[in-house]
Amino acid sequence: MKKLSKFYNKIEGFFFDSSNNTEFLSFFRIAAGIVILLHFISIFNDFDLFFSSKSIIPSDIMATFNQDWQLTFPILVKQIESIGISEATTIMITKTAYILLSICIIIGFFSRISAFILLFIQILLMKGSTFFIYGADFFTSMSLFYLILFPSDAYFSIRHFFRPNKKKEYNYMPVKRLFQIHISIAYFFSGFDKLLGFNWWNGESIWKAIHLPYANRDFNFDFSWMADHSYILVIIGWSTIIIEMCYPLFVWIPKTRRLWVTLTISMHIGIALVLNLYYFSAIMIVWNLTNFYFESPATVTSKHSIFNFLQRNKKNTLTLT
Repeated sequence: MKKLSKFYNKIEGFFFDSSNNTEFLSFFRIAAGIVILLHFISIFNDFDLFFSSKSIIPSDIMATFNQDWQLTFPILVKQIESIGISEATTIMITKTAYILLSICIIIGFFSRISAFILLFIQILLMKGSTFFIYGADFFTSMSLFYLILFPSDAYFSIRHFFRPNKKKEYNYMPVKRLFQIHISIAYFFSGFDKLLGFNWWNGESIWKAIHLPYANRDFNFDFSWMADHSYILVIIGWSTIIIEMCYPLFVWIPKTRRLWVTLTISMHIGIALVLNLYYFSAIMIVWNLTNFYFESPATVTSKHSIFNFLQRNKKNTLTLT
């Protein structure tokens, strides 16, 4: 029982360890809000082509991927039209609300409520246009979810500016630990999926990616020389697998944390420049910086580090099982 109690106390210490570092909260709120806003502005003029009845892919075709009980933006528009409000008005209100809510998140004006409403709108749009969504949209939803959980507007925000004397203690570490474990699992299985096939071993996936018709259109890099140096493609492929699969290990070790975050961010910068996936890369860079860049030295070398925690409790775990 003593070993079990000790093991429980260490788990509790890992998830509920107090920390005075609040910089990551403000950074995540502002950076994620800016990325979400810019992503929406980039499709603002083409909104009707993606989400309205004038979509380039008819809504009834996209609806084949949804359950009957699911509420989507086209269904919502039809319901609102039944009470006399036109589709154009609904779209205008939606676009305005999306931008205003993003700004509220950035400046810290009731960020949790704004993130909740914006997540609802964003999911409605995603579920109603499944052919147009990609990784950035899913990570946008998850970012909004964490903005709901984090007290991000309690620091360096408009709300805090108007209520400076109202001090309240927040224990955000359980959510931060969840966030850190989440990104670690995401990278591991992304790398593991690449490891299962041979296309990443021989560099074929890299070669195909850099020659996709919609990739490399902004800078027009010449990659034809790689055809005579295929070993570079192999190196890039294996480097991607190693960076992603080893992320849950090296990002938790204090001495290798900054190196692995730098390697991961470099990988996403490459994805942005070559594949032109700017918003996906931006949101992933924000996730990396939020979770591991702002760790203070005291926290970095903390006895509650997950790596040290697992090492210390390896024998106890075997004993208990």
